[in-house]
Amino acid sequence: MRYRFVHALFLLAMAMYRCAPALAADLPSEQSLRSAMVFNFLKFSEVPRDGNAGTAQGRLCIAVADPLQVEAFMALSGRKLWGGELSVARYTGRSDDCRALYVDSRQRWNAAVDQHALRQTLTISAYPGFAREGGMIEIVFEESGTRFDINLAEIRRAGIHLSPQLLRLARHVYE
Repeated sequence: MRYRFVHALFLLAMAMYRCAPALAADLPSEQSLRSAMVFNFLKFSEVPRDGNAGTAQGRLCIAVADPLQVEAFMALSGRKLWGGELSVARYTGRSDDCRALYVDSRQRWNAAVDQHALRQTLTISAYPGFAREGGMIEIVFEESGTRFDINLAEIRRAGIHLSPQLLRLARHVYE
């Protein structure tokens, strides 16, 4: 009996050893994780629609250089959101076409923030300091996991409403 148990344990350990690289490969990439978080932020927010921005019904604009990140965001297109389908497009500088904007760097943020039409656009990034620099939601990668910070003052100024659950999950809420 003891032999069978030890043998079964050995086989289980060998199977796990052989599967370990496959399990690591199955983990989501940072790009996929980032795009999934952005989609969830959108799901748990109410972004006002400007009467002039009919095309912005469900548009996420992205200002991103990394082709893998672009691909991860583009995979969100067609998902149900805000009573319609989400469309994902590259940011062209016309923020009146965007209900949400994701930027991947401080330089892109500085170029976009000058746009007056960003006043009712949910802004998201993962570069350090984004929420303290006037952005709304900052994704933060830590050893313990992925978290996010919220700039509640900017969100209120834009007339955006976030789910209370989202606020409770934030690492920091700046007011």
